[in-house]
Amino acid sequence: MPKETTIFIICLLALFADALFLWQTTSFRFGGNLLIDNFYGGAMIAVQIAVALALLWLSYNLLRKIIDRTLD
Repeated sequence: MPKETTIFIICLLALFADALFLWQTTSFRFGGNLLIDNFYGGAMIAVQIAVALALLWLSYNLLRKIIDRTLD
């Protein structure tokens, strides 16, 4: 498997894991099983969104490089 494809798959898996973590955190928070205050919970969700956007940006750039290399 090419190096670029492997890195792209790892980025997608990390993004999927981040989405699952966000889903689990919000379900615990709204279910009452996770006792965190509003500021800490909002900050934790904001950090998760920032990490997810960074992974999305990394995946997009990697995919663009893969397409550019295959077209050359």
